[in-house]
Amino acid sequence: MAQTLNILFVIPGDINLPTGGYRYDRKIIEEFRRLGHQVNILSLEGNYPEPTEKEKYAALQKLRELPDYSVAIVDGLAGGGHPALMETLKIKAPVVALVHHPLCLENGLDSQTAKRLEASEATGLKAASQIVTTSPETTRTVQKLFKVMPRLVDHVLPGVEASTKSKPPNPSQPIRLLCVGSVIERKGHRVLVEALAHLKDLDWRLDCVGKTDFQPELFAKIKDLVSQENLEDRIVFHGAVDEDVLEETYANAHVFVLPSLFEGYGMVYAEAIVRGLPVIATTAGAIPDTVPSQCGILVEPGNALALAEALKVMIADPDAQRQYREGALSAANGFPTWRDSGKKFATLLENIT
Repeated sequence: MAQTLNILFVIPGDINLPTGGYRYDRKIIEEFRRLGHQVNILSLEGNYPEPTEKEKYAALQKLRELPDYSVAIVDGLAGGGHPALMETLKIKAPVVALVHHPLCLENGLDSQTAKRLEASEATGLKAASQIVTTSPETTRTVQKLFKVMPRLVDHVLPGVEASTKSKPPNPSQPIRLLCVGSVIERKGHRVLVEALAHLKDLDWRLDCVGKTDFQPELFAKIKDLVSQENLEDRIVFHGAVDEDVLEETYANAHVFVLPSLFEGYGMVYAEAIVRGLPVIATTAGAIPDTVPSQCGILVEPGNALALAEALKVMIADPDAQRQYREGALSAANGFPTWRDSGKKFATLLENIT
C-alpha cells in the first residue's frame, strides 16, 4: 500500500440501515479498514436529501468538531442535498462524491422537486475532486446529466460473495419467488403483484424482503391490491431483515424477481446470480449489464402482462428454471468481490491525495 489514508466518510442517518446503498457504504468501509486505512464515519441527522435549514446548519456545525482527514467521501444523499457541506469539506482536503443514483431521477417525484434536487446535486458535485458511481451506466448518466468531464468520474461496482448456504431448491415445494428491495415506486412491487394476480392457477409463494416505511402510502396501496386479489396467503412482506435471515431466504428461494423501473446497477441481482438463482427483471437502466441473458428473463419495465409471462415460464417449466440456474452459476465468477471493489476505490483515493 502506497500510503495510509485518513478517510472521513459522510452519510445521512444510520449506516446500519438495511438498504443496498448503505450496505455498499458499510462493505467499502470494511475493506478500507482491512487495507489499513483509518475511517471516521460522520452521520448527519435530518431528512436527506431534502434537509431543513436547521438540519443543514447542524451538519456544518459538526464539521468544526472533526479531526483532520486526508480525503472525504460524501454519500450522494448527503452531498446532493447539502451542497454547502461539500464546499466546506473541500477547504481542508479533496472531496469524493459517491453517487449511487442521481437524486432527481427517483421515480415518483413531481417536476418541481426533481428540478430542485437536480440543481442542488449539480452544485454539490462541482465541489468534488472525484465522483465515484456504482456502475458504468450511472457514470454515463452523471456525465450527461451534470455535464461532468469523463476524467472526473469513475465507477466501483458493488462486490458480491457466493454464499455457503446456496443449494438447489426442493422441487417438491411450491415455487418460492424472492423479491429483495425497499418498497418504493422505482422497485416495481405494484407491477409484480399485478402480474402474479394473473397466475393464481399456478403453485407459487412470494417473499418480499425490504423496508416498507419509505413510502407508506404506496405500501398501503400495494397491501390493498394484495387483499383485493385474495393473495394474502401467498404474498408475504417480511420488512427489513438481518443478513443471516436474508441468506436463509435466498437459500430457500427458487427464483429471484425484482421488476425495477430503473436501476443504476442493482446489487441484489448480482447477489441472486452468485447464489445460483434464476432472475426475472426488466430492461431498465443498467439491469441488462448486470443480468446476462443466460441468467434469466428481462421484460419491459412497468409491463405487468409481460412480467406475468416471464413468471409463468419460471414457475411452470422446470427445464427453463434449471437452465437459467445453471446460467447463473456459470456467470457468478464475472462479478467482483468486495475485496476487489474496496481495493479499486482505495486506489482512486490514493491518486487524488
